[in-house]
Amino acid sequence: MPLIVAFAFTALMVVAQEGPPTPSESLAALRLADPNLRVELVAAEPLVRDPVAIAWDEHGALYVAEMGDYPADGPGGRIKRLIDRDGDGVYDEATVFAEGLAYPSGVAPYRGGVIVTAAPDLLWLRDTDGDGKADEREVLLTGFGEGNQQLRVNSPTWGLDNWLYLANGRSGGAVRKPSDPPEAAIPIPRNDVRFDPRTGRVEAIAGFSQFGLPRDDWGNRFPSWNTVPIRHVVLEELSADAARWVPYEETRTVADILDMADGGRIYSQAPTPATFNNESVAYFNASCGPTIYRDRLLGDDYAGDAFVCEPLTSVVHRRKLEPDGVTFQARRVEKGVEFLASTHPWFRPVNLTTGPDGALYVVDFCRAWVEHPAFVPEERRGEADFREGNDRGRIWRVVPRDGVKAVTRWPGAMSDEERVALLDSPNGWMRDTAQRLMVETCEGAKGVIEQLGTFVTDGRTALGRAHALWVLRGLSRLDPSLAARAYRDADPGVRQQVVELLARMGQDRLLPHTESIGPIAEDPDGRVRLRGVQIANDIGDVEGLAKIAAQDVDDIWTTRAVLRDLAKERAELFLNRLVAARPDWLTNPTEAEGRLLARLGACSREAYTDPYSLAGMLKSLSDPGQSGSFAYLSGLLRGEEGKILGGKAPGLKDRVLGDATKVLSDPARDDWVRLAAIELLGDAGTPVEARHALMAILNDEAPIGLQVAAARALVVGTDGGENSIEAMTGRWDGLPVAVRQVVLGMLTQSAERARLLLDAIDEERIAPVEIDRAMVENLRALNADDLKARVDALPAARPVEARVEVLAAFDGAATRSGDPERGAALFAQHCQSCHARDGDGARVGPDLIGVVGKPARDLLVSILDPNRDVPPDGIGFVVGTKSGQVYSGLLLQEAAERLVLRVAGGGDEVIPRAEIEAVRSTGRSLMPEGFEQTLREQELADLITFLRSPQQRVSR
Repeated sequence: MPLIVAFAFTALMVVAQEGPPTPSESLAALRLADPNLRVELVAAEPLVRDPVAIAWDEHGALYVAEMGDYPADGPGGRIKRLIDRDGDGVYDEATVFAEGLAYPSGVAPYRGGVIVTAAPDLLWLRDTDGDGKADEREVLLTGFGEGNQQLRVNSPTWGLDNWLYLANGRSGGAVRKPSDPPEAAIPIPRNDVRFDPRTGRVEAIAGFSQFGLPRDDWGNRFPSWNTVPIRHVVLEELSADAARWVPYEETRTVADILDMADGGRIYSQAPTPATFNNESVAYFNASCGPTIYRDRLLGDDYAGDAFVCEPLTSVVHRRKLEPDGVTFQARRVEKGVEFLASTHPWFRPVNLTTGPDGALYVVDFCRAWVEHPAFVPEERRGEADFREGNDRGRIWRVVPRDGVKAVTRWPGAMSDEERVALLDSPNGWMRDTAQRLMVETCEGAKGVIEQLGTFVTDGRTALGRAHALWVLRGLSRLDPSLAARAYRDADPGVRQQVVELLARMGQDRLLPHTESIGPIAEDPDGRVRLRGVQIANDIGDVEGLAKIAAQDVDDIWTTRAVLRDLAKERAELFLNRLVAARPDWLTNPTEAEGRLLARLGACSREAYTDPYSLAGMLKSLSDPGQSGSFAYLSGLLRGEEGKILGGKAPGLKDRVLGDATKVLSDPARDDWVRLAAIELLGDAGTPVEARHALMAILNDEAPIGLQVAAARALVVGTDGGENSIEAMTGRWDGLPVAVRQVVLGMLTQSAERARLLLDAIDEERIAPVEIDRAMVENLRALNADDLKARVDALPAARPVEARVEVLAAFDGAATRSGDPERGAALFAQHCQSCHARDGDGARVGPDLIGVVGKPARDLLVSILDPNRDVPPDGIGFVVGTKSGQVYSGLLLQEAAERLVLRVAGGGDEVIPRAEIEAVRSTGRSLMPEGFEQTLREQELADLITFLRSPQQRVSR
């Protein structure tokens, strides 16, 4: 019988740490929060070693991806095939199915074999002679990036739609079939991937997962990240053609759904692990291998919950996915404890999945270290054997206290008729496998097709009916009339799948009325309406789009879908349809309605190629007293520094900017309307009257968001120029820190502004110490000869001492007592323009709530030596434009039509490709070196104390 542990979470046990634990010792150290559950060991060494992923085939064989070559000794990866001969849940024998693989990171069954992710390739391995070893190997795809072994393509997962989904891993690449030429490769710089092995078609999709890409029963994908364990893909990527004219702010596809009410706290029961880097032991740090539990064996309360591994702290964390509009909120369930935790630090859970028996399976890497030496300072890499424990590995399952029933008959032994009935199983693996086998092997026998058709309308469960639809789709046998009947299903989940199928298959084939989406626009379920947006756009149903937009105006995701897919030639018609039914939108809209109108205006710019058409629109809507009209115009006329005003509608510029100035100067107007006015003035120009109004915003009573926007407008206004900047620097000490940081960043973007900045420093309006090393690098990148000597004289431009010497000189800051309140003020002054702390601040770098509880010396290293360890997606870039502007930041998006940089202050700079002269990687972190020239040892101690204090808030 399996070894069992069923301790309640309150039970404590001291575990010896002298060496690697035996399986019995590992089991005894496990703690479950739910006393009604227990843990069983189902496999251990020597059957498995170094496991990172598992998957069952249709006959019950368990395939294990073993990364025996981790962290850097490959290619020595293996795929093991495990068999449970007596059906007791414990595996009895193992065969090396394949070996010599380069860091295999995932496995999925397919056509009698398995698909394996092993960058740069996606492999198909099959045993054709029955000896348990793969004798056939085919490269299905190639071109995946070969980055760090922790950061490669992984987690092949079958979708409800019959495609295989793959997590990017953070190493990117350009993916193609081996037979295709390199120029046919699909770039995946920040995308996950889906692949149809039947056709060889591959697509870059929304999401950018590190390790793990789970889905729920209805096909929702949940990308993961090491510090952000779960997000939700709400919308798919735009086509390249659409992306060329859709404003960047409408292109976001993935929702951050983690409820941070608890600050992302992790409650480990293992001894505090020794770490070499900025590893938090109290917050999300090494999240990986997530899954959505897809059964009810553990209890109805667990169905649909998200689980994620934290191998650094030896826990499995649980979140409940609660519907939130068209997306979710992932809320903590257990309070003060974790779903599963170990008191022994060698418990290294790295992957999770729902088994065919309904149990929750846990893949335990069982190593002394999970840090990769590449992320460890070079001088410390010799302090540990990073392969210690590479002869071990465990697979566990969580089951009810009263046990689990063995699977007595596997889908591989069933007929297609029996597999149809299996679509009603409460177990997600059983449903998926039955569907996969029918799509792979069913020849479309008439009896099976008829059985599936009956199942679509009469199946016992909604999930079974949805699976039957996708089986018919996979067999190309889905009849339009059957889809129409399925849309009348009482369950919104089934209706969602029908609409998804309509969008995928082409509306002219399935919709009974091809000019209207009909009842979809009025469906009571918001997720159904969201899926109907694509169809409405495809068939040109502007009326249907307007109905959805009006009903879902408060849902940012649905309105984003409406606007980003809206054909530009239909934009004006859409506005007319929208306000015809809701005339109060133009006169007195809610904030949500006004913001939608402004976004619609931004999406409509390309529609007005004729200046007379634009002039007519302006004449009909230009009334600053109508907030909705003004909101639409503010979005329409922003951008290109007012060219749309001066070029397409000459003579109207002064009147429109005058209207914006009136709105801005009226304190009775809503903040969102005044913000729209500020943004319009900043893009289109700032006449004298507007400058006075903008300067008036820079006071203690105005919301900080309005002040930041006003400062931006004053700097970039085409008519603002020198006087505006002099006026701001003249009252510098009275400006909020956030405003000052934004202004300083903008003043380093061009030589003309830089001269004004340096003048202000020379005249002692700005202290030279406020210019940090990153700003100095920006100033140097301008390549202006007349600025060189003045920039070199700045304190931050002085040569930086060797980091080892600096760290030694300031080592006392790690042990000195600090004042967290003073530290909070220092954070606001020096860090908040790039880092958030528990939601306060910008989000250029990571949210620093994750460093609470971190060793003080590690924080000191991070502050004084930020370039010691920079991940690939944390490297800064400098972009120079043909007009002489220079921008620096993190590269968020790189597309054919634009680059997007996240800059200090948390804003995003969208730079059209046509304006770019050069793009250069700095190879370094955006965080500057040289803080020792700004902060004294005691101030560093204060800052570190603040960062390590979980309850301390940022000073306001």
